[in-house]
Amino acid sequence: MRYVFFLTSFAFTAVLSAQPGICATSATPSIVRVEGLAERVGDIVYSCTGAPNSNVTVNFSISLNTNISNRISSGNTLTGLIFTVDNGSGPQPILVSPLLASQNTLVYNGVSLTFSPQGSLILHLAGIRANANGNLANNQIVASLSGGLLLNSTQLVVGAPERGLYVSYSTDIVCAQNGSPLPNTINFTNLILENTSFASTRITEGFAGAFAPKSAPANLNADTGERFIIQYSGFPSDASLLVPDVVAGSDAVQPTAGGDFGPPASGGAYAPSLSGSLLLARVQGADANGGGGTPVYIPGAIGSGTVTFNTVSPLQFVNGATYVVYEVVDANPSAVESAQYPTFLGLPFDGSRNTTETSSDVFFAPQSTVVDASAISPIPRFAAVTPPTDCSIIGDCATYLPHLTVDVSSFQFTATAGAATQQGTFLVINTGGGMMPWTASITYGNGSGWLSLDTNSADNSATVRIYAVPGSLTPGKYTATVTINAGQTAGTLQIPVTFMITPAPPPAVPTPMITSVLNSASLNPVPVVPGSMTTIMGSAFNGSNLTVTFNNLAATIVFNNDSQINLVVPAGLAGQTTAQLVVSAGGVSSVPSTVSVAPFEPAIFNGAILNQDGTVNGPTLGASAGSIIAIWATGLSGAGTITGNIDNIGISSPAYAGPAPGIAGVQQINLMIPANLQPMTTQVYVCGTSFADASITCSIPVPLTIQ
Repeated sequence: MRYVFFLTSFAFTAVLSAQPGICATSATPSIVRVEGLAERVGDIVYSCTGAPNSNVTVNFSISLNTNISNRISSGNTLTGLIFTVDNGSGPQPILVSPLLASQNTLVYNGVSLTFSPQGSLILHLAGIRANANGNLANNQIVASLSGGLLLNSTQLVVGAPERGLYVSYSTDIVCAQNGSPLPNTINFTNLILENTSFASTRITEGFAGAFAPKSAPANLNADTGERFIIQYSGFPSDASLLVPDVVAGSDAVQPTAGGDFGPPASGGAYAPSLSGSLLLARVQGADANGGGGTPVYIPGAIGSGTVTFNTVSPLQFVNGATYVVYEVVDANPSAVESAQYPTFLGLPFDGSRNTTETSSDVFFAPQSTVVDASAISPIPRFAAVTPPTDCSIIGDCATYLPHLTVDVSSFQFTATAGAATQQGTFLVINTGGGMMPWTASITYGNGSGWLSLDTNSADNSATVRIYAVPGSLTPGKYTATVTINAGQTAGTLQIPVTFMITPAPPPAVPTPMITSVLNSASLNPVPVVPGSMTTIMGSAFNGSNLTVTFNNLAATIVFNNDSQINLVVPAGLAGQTTAQLVVSAGGVSSVPSTVSVAPFEPAIFNGAILNQDGTVNGPTLGASAGSIIAIWATGLSGAGTITGNIDNIGISSPAYAGPAPGIAGVQQINLMIPANLQPMTTQVYVCGTSFADASITCSIPVPLTIQ
């Protein structure tokens, strides 16, 4: 926006041929809508006296304490203003164009005035539009006047903003499994007879004249009469909504009504009259802000008779949302009027459908955010201000509208960690009239999933059981909020929930139990060998600080879970024949178990024979005669000699026999396959001979493939 600024600070500048005139200024403040962004304020009148037949040329300046929002054309020229002068021969238009000097100031430059032969003239300025939705001192729109003519008052109240729109809803539209049938022939009467689900919306004026047609004085040079946009959301894809094409207001011959909000169900009847009565017409082709389009019905001439209304139209959804726009096409400017209309729901039966709560909002329209003069923004236009309920105006809400109450203010639960579920109950109560569908939801302050309800939705009153589940919650304080939402009319209530989790007594530490002691390769119950692998089977091995001792000598634990321990037997047991085995976990020790100790108890691990090329020996990957195989075993860590046997051919001098590099408790034996052996699958085993008593202990033979 470009503004033209004047060096005279917008004061009157007068070129006088006689003594300056004296003007008494006045204005009758208009009640304007606080939702409005382009509200017509009261006319400003200058009643002036001066020298008879004298001429003056004056620059006028009028500033408001809010933005001026008339339409503006090229050169910052404001439109829609009517400025006249009357020096006795009737009002004559002042042909000088008004200019917008700043967002809140207009000026007329070089206005030539001639006083009457009696020395008087009257100036009348009408059609100023202003943003009434801003922060106004004392809730008033004030015009500041200045000029070379002497003014008895330079401050005039020209507007008194008041809320223009109040709305109440009989209930919310709820999409549920049972659906909502539509009649074969769709019109208002048949929808009522078919018991199609509906919810009524009632809109009420905040003051007389707040709802006005385009022909009303408040809409001088406006694009349309007052409009309302009704926005719907949250509908499933198979839903349909239908609304009346024309809505007869509270003072019509027969008001439009669904029958749930006072008047009996009727599509409405209307007769044009001299005083007017509220009538709304759906706007075909209106955009999503409520602008554009054309009303589908225009009233006939006064005296043209009574018209009844029975047609409805479907609304088109986009992602579960839609809207309808109504325009005021008639109204009584001297009465506070209201109008109500049902919104009908068509919905197929669906036994697996989740109950869906929808929403509906009503605003003045067209909606806009433009608060100053504009070349293209609609007049009138409005901020999207949510209207309050009209209960205080109509006074019948307790009779027709539901009201949500609950019989508790909060819940406090206490339980030890891991304890049983705690529970309580509360009542959801409709203390008003009509139907009150509601839904319940849970939001968590901390933690999640620990609270549940046995009923999440119902119509009218119901008992709800609430469950607090300690589950895996750690000790501490947990908070949540149960929200009961009964819609815009009945209201929403919140129930705070506190759950104190106290520490559970420490669980009894289980006692480790040894059930068997096995060779880790063969898994046979044989004596343990110092320096070799042994497997202990049992229970309660997962406690903290797990240890295994043999005669108080600590074993090296390689692996454990709750029922198995793999370990390397302490080398310090060498020379012993028995040992006391003890497993300790979590500070608790097992009953000592006596185990046998031997210098040798060999066993070959499953799949632990490698060919000379590093492949695992097996039926399809044999070793060549004369090549060397590597065998991994355990139980060969004693003092003595290690030998092998392939196909019953003893091998007294292995290529290598000793600890497996990098693998504690495991021994590696490298044997050369006799060169004269033919391709076959035979057996191999290893043996240990004790130095102490020359006893020989051999492993269980395992398969060997020679290729």
